[in-house]
Amino acid sequence: MVMNFRLLPRYLINFGVFSGLSAFFQVEWFRIRDVKVNGLDHRIELRPETTDAKVFQEVFLFQSYNLARPDPKVIVDGGGNIGLTSIFFAIKYPLARIYTVEPSDTNYEVLLKNVRPYSTIVPIHSALWDKDTSLKIKDKNENQWAYTVEECLADDPDAFSAISLSSLMKRYDIQYIDILKLDVEGAEHEIFAENVDYWIPRTRCILIELHDWIKSDCSKTVFKTLASYNFKTTIFNGMLLLINSDLE
Repeated sequence: MVMNFRLLPRYLINFGVFSGLSAFFQVEWFRIRDVKVNGLDHRIELRPETTDAKVFQEVFLFQSYNLARPDPKVIVDGGGNIGLTSIFFAIKYPLARIYTVEPSDTNYEVLLKNVRPYSTIVPIHSALWDKDTSLKIKDKNENQWAYTVEECLADDPDAFSAISLSSLMKRYDIQYIDILKLDVEGAEHEIFAENVDYWIPRTRCILIELHDWIKSDCSKTVFKTLASYNFKTTIFNGMLLLINSDLE
């Protein structure tokens, strides 16, 4: 509980004194499932005894995805978890269409509830991969924000359909991705390993969290692939931020 109190100043700064206190006690103290926070148009669901409160902190307290991008029209949220990052983007960029992709059944159920009031968010129950194939979650007992996936046979009882970024763009008639956020627990290795020639040149900005502790060659694969393209690279809130110079 001592650690939680250290977050109180951030609640006050981000939400104001009274609303900040209310949000702090809802999220950190009482762990209320149905949370109402000043600045959010609708209530959000945070499951007690899960990592949902940590996701809330990352997105709304620490503003981890507070990018300054000029009027994005299309955002792809890879690794949508329970939808909080997509909600942040929907509020910050009200004219953008946001496609949020999440493989976990339990996370996706909460995601649907959280994003339902936001007409600009398109939830997709799948995972991003280098091709359209079948995957399964291989560590269901892992934290809710750390599920990883692996390829499997289509008739595996735990199988679900994965989608490549190229297929996603074609399915939804997306010409350009203005912001691609990837927090996919090591799947960035596969996403950047193959079949990139369609989607990378049509992506203006990539914000990616690398997971070399899950797959040791994630960074190597990402940088090797991007070396063929004209991207400027920097660090943003501990993540890799890539800007496509050819589309600026």
